[in-house]
Amino acid sequence: MIANEGTSRQAGRESSAHWLDLARLQVYSVAMLIIYVAILVIWAWVTNGFTSDKLMRPGADFSVFWSASHLSLRDSPIKVYDFASLRPIIAAFGSMPAGDEFFLPWLYPSTFLLFVLPLSLLPHALSYLLFISVTGFTYAASLVTLLGLRARRRSAIWLPIIASPGVFLVAMIGQNSFLTAGIAAWSILHMEKRPVLSGMLVGLLCIKPQLAMVFPVALVAARAWKTLWIAGLTALLILLASVFLFGWETVQAFFTNATLIRERLLDHGKDVWSAAPTVLAATLLAGGSVGVAYLLHGVVAALAICAAFQVWRKNSSPGLRAAVLAVATLLVSPYVWYYELTWLGIAIAGLVSDGVRRGWLRGERELLVAAWLLPLYLGINRGLDLPQIGPIILVLMMLMILRRMRVPAVAA
Repeated sequence: MIANEGTSRQAGRESSAHWLDLARLQVYSVAMLIIYVAILVIWAWVTNGFTSDKLMRPGADFSVFWSASHLSLRDSPIKVYDFASLRPIIAAFGSMPAGDEFFLPWLYPSTFLLFVLPLSLLPHALSYLLFISVTGFTYAASLVTLLGLRARRRSAIWLPIIASPGVFLVAMIGQNSFLTAGIAAWSILHMEKRPVLSGMLVGLLCIKPQLAMVFPVALVAARAWKTLWIAGLTALLILLASVFLFGWETVQAFFTNATLIRERLLDHGKDVWSAAPTVLAATLLAGGSVGVAYLLHGVVAALAICAAFQVWRKNSSPGLRAAVLAVATLLVSPYVWYYELTWLGIAIAGLVSDGVRRGWLRGERELLVAAWLLPLYLGINRGLDLPQIGPIILVLMMLMILRRMRVPAVAA
């Protein structure tokens, strides 16, 4: 998304005089931040400074994490998986409207329960702000590092990262995708020089295992054997620790909940498909049967895994490796929601890094803008019921990555 000097000298490439150079990108980012501030001001006004319990307040999804911690520390961890036990805690201490018939069950393995356990030691609002600040900074810092820009440009690139719609939405609802995407990005950044640390970071993704499925394929392709076995060992130790603290029944409860929620929300939940950027959701929205939807999703997932393997086997560019792993992860898992498109931020950063270094091809920066805006589109789509374009953007991003593998280096 940043113009590269000299690209016009290459056949088939656009001139560097592009409408999306770094200076213009900063202007657009400021405009987005002004919109976010306006939203927050209006939201604060209608909720009396976020104190009213008549409307949802910031941190609604974080309420699940905080309440799971509260219930585990003061009662029993197994009750976290029982929504009838968890719901009163969320209603009493969370960000949901009083009397609202919300449905926010705990859908995570006991490994993530281990990580959220300390959250309720602080009041909900303070815990939410601290959680989002720490994980958000970790995520943003990973993208800045992945971009690999010179020092004078690093300060400028923070602005479009912070102004990303995906960052705003995750911060407002209090989800954990800053954490998972940040872990993934830092693991890639450390893989070459610190394989043990990289493996430990990959292992941490056991807190949300559906987002770790592509990593083993990538590590095998790159022959990163030390990172691979350290990742497996780390995940195993975290699982054993969670079972020791919470009991084996929490593992069983996780699989039971996952099956029930899949049947309720995924296979028969049209109201959430519009916010899920997956081939599965798009097929169901188009009227396809559940069987056809899973079949098409499986085919695209298999192709995405093959693409990830090819890039990690034949290309050593951290930018392209990060990009293909992030996009493949989003295409492979059928359980992806709009707030997890922080992973798409990894892909954008990786592609920008490669584009600045080697030049741009026609239409690439426009596609990156569409990807940057996709979380906003999906975030509001539940109310608008617009076409599900998420898988289209993701597939185009994958094709862009594969095309860039064949692009020769361009002199800076």
